[in-house]
Amino acid sequence: MKRLSLFALILVLSGGLLLQPGYVVAEEPVAAAVAATTDVEATMKKIGFNFKQAMQATEVSVMQEKVLAMSELVASVQAYQFTPEKQAVFQQGLDKVAAQLTLVQSALAKQDLATAKQLLGEVDSLKKQYHKERSPSFWQLIFGG
Repeated sequence: MKRLSLFALILVLSGGLLLQPGYVVAEEPVAAAVAATTDVEATMKKIGFNFKQAMQATEVSVMQEKVLAMSELVASVQAYQFTPEKQAVFQQGLDKVAAQLTLVQSALAKQDLATAKQLLGEVDSLKKQYHKERSPSFWQLIFGG
């Protein structure tokens, strides 16, 4: 009974915030609800597919759907255990992508499609940067490094 009363009190106190336009309230973080992927490459391809669809979206609701899908997929890759020598670098890149997707979601919550697309474009730059980390160059294979 005390738990219900506390919940009711919190609901009443936060009611003013919840009814304000532009606020998006999540029940729990996306990362907590997503299991680790078993196929990183396939998951990354799905992220890329959703990225392309999000960039082509002409409506905020469509872009929100695609960005949410990307966030869930990124979270599933974040839960994956990479090789120890690559774990820190890959997690850093995934953390940056997740943070950027959060910024995109904030812009979409404000119905700002143009800013959301600009912010999402930065995810592509992160992808290029961290894919270089993943794939060694020809010279790195020969000489190490």
